[in-house]
Amino acid sequence: MALPPLYKYLDVQGAKLTLGNRTFKHAKPSDFNDTEDLTIQSIFPEEIEAALKRASQGMLDVILTHLDAVPTCASPMQEKLSAIQAALRADPGLAARMKAEIAKGGLDGVYDVAHMRALAESTVKDVNEFMQGWRVLCVTTHQDSDKMWSGYAQNHKGIALRIEPNVAKDSKFQKFAPVIYRTKRPPLHEDTLEFVAGGLFGDRDARYMAIMEHIIYSKTLDWQHEGEYRLAIPLQQSEEPWNTLPYHPEEITELYLGAAMTDEDKNEIVGTAKALNPKIAVFQAKRDASGKITFDKV
Repeated sequence: MALPPLYKYLDVQGAKLTLGNRTFKHAKPSDFNDTEDLTIQSIFPEEIEAALKRASQGMLDVILTHLDAVPTCASPMQEKLSAIQAALRADPGLAARMKAEIAKGGLDGVYDVAHMRALAESTVKDVNEFMQGWRVLCVTTHQDSDKMWSGYAQNHKGIALRIEPNVAKDSKFQKFAPVIYRTKRPPLHEDTLEFVAGGLFGDRDARYMAIMEHIIYSKTLDWQHEGEYRLAIPLQQSEEPWNTLPYHPEEITELYLGAAMTDEDKNEIVGTAKALNPKIAVFQAKRDASGKITFDKV
């Protein structure tokens, strides 16, 4: 799917460094304005007790839905699960009898609630620490946002750059993806029974990637005005931490100058941008009679 026009807002110092060094800063989550970004607050959408009860009562339905699927969980659970599947296939009435026992509380006490609560808290902590190993470049679909110019471009003294990935060079910018805005931060697992099904029968690598994308590309509705896209790159094992990556000069195709930018900064930044990409299009921001931000080509 083709990307929409994407823009990066920068203050004056960030503009000079980004254009002069030919690199973009990729931030780690703890540098974000939204301190809860790229974090989880819980494991399940329900409280632990409710989630464990739902998992216990719904496990049989999960197995029945995957009666002919090959279990992917580790031993010895894999062998036990295969035996249960075989028994259910051999005896059509067994499922009804098992459900009756479950309804009577036959699986109550299967989980140690205190242990699971401690495990959940530890998992939340570990996941949030792990996410600090990702580096993220945030851009927006809005080049005329007053809030963005005020908040990210030094109160209109900075710039905005349009980024267009060079497909022929297999640019990493092709991997920008949109942020999904939600009422609250998502749990690690959106649905408890899907978590059970995934743990018993799912593709572990696919589940891991889906969970990571869910965390990375979710923000709360308070930030919806930003229209954000993200490029997220994890640090590799034993890789030295970094916070900048180079880009191809021709990928910076448009330069937007803030309405309050000084002439001195304007001359320096335009000169650096032209040296970077002689074909770059330059625009000057201004306000029209209604106060809306518009642009004149320079």
